[in-house]
Amino acid sequence: MNPYISIIRPVSPLMAGLSAIVGLILSGAQPSILFLYAFLAVFFITGAGMVINDYYDVEIDKINMPDRPLPSGQISRKTALFYSVGLFSIGILFSALINIYCLALALFNTFLQFLYSGNFKRVFLVGNIMVSYFAASAFIFGALVTFDFKIVGIASLLTFLAIMGREIFKTIEDIKGDKKMGLNTIAVAGGINSSRKIAQGFIATAVLLSPLPYLLDLLDIRYLIIMSVANIIFLYSFSQGATKATATTKLAMFISLLAFLFGKI
Repeated sequence: MNPYISIIRPVSPLMAGLSAIVGLILSGAQPSILFLYAFLAVFFITGAGMVINDYYDVEIDKINMPDRPLPSGQISRKTALFYSVGLFSIGILFSALINIYCLALALFNTFLQFLYSGNFKRVFLVGNIMVSYFAASAFIFGALVTFDFKIVGIASLLTFLAIMGREIFKTIEDIKGDKKMGLNTIAVAGGINSSRKIAQGFIATAVLLSPLPYLLDLLDIRYLIIMSVANIIFLYSFSQGATKATATTKLAMFISLLAFLFGKI
């Protein structure tokens, strides 16, 4: 894969962009060019966040992920910095084409991305909370067109909880490099077994709360059926090691997006 595509981890920006579109649909927005603007804004800002994260984490990635574009030397740190700024700028531009509220959220998240990558990623639990917020805010971004947050609020909460679990699984996956670099992640501080239970607790909470949109008569039975499939996959991740669980929960998150989408349209 081209290193400039690989470094943005394209699956995550794609899912974030789709989340923004789902946020638009859940909030009652009518199809328009704004759907494209929202997708592109969130896609580019999320991709930029991946690049700036790798920019700051190059020494850790030499241990945990030596084949990534930066630690392997396919892209220089200076080039990566300019690349991330360019991607952020494109995302902000598309946000400005939607409305002032989306522009404000895009600027705020861009600012937080630099703080997260440069400082807060290394603070116990704070980094995990910030990543979970970024994922949840994609739905909010879409809903800022109509300001109808009834369903979007629940979707954001469920996403936040599920991503918290996934992020803690990732700290287990990265424990070798994080420990060597002296990072105070939850896996380093609390150990693998305790971290696994905490990750499972966040995901289990999301699973338990997931019927709410149907029970509150906000989404139809299609939501419940498709979300049940996602929940089975979420729970299946509990039987896996950290690396596989991280991938499995991403699949479950994608199916959750489909549940919200088909439960509304």
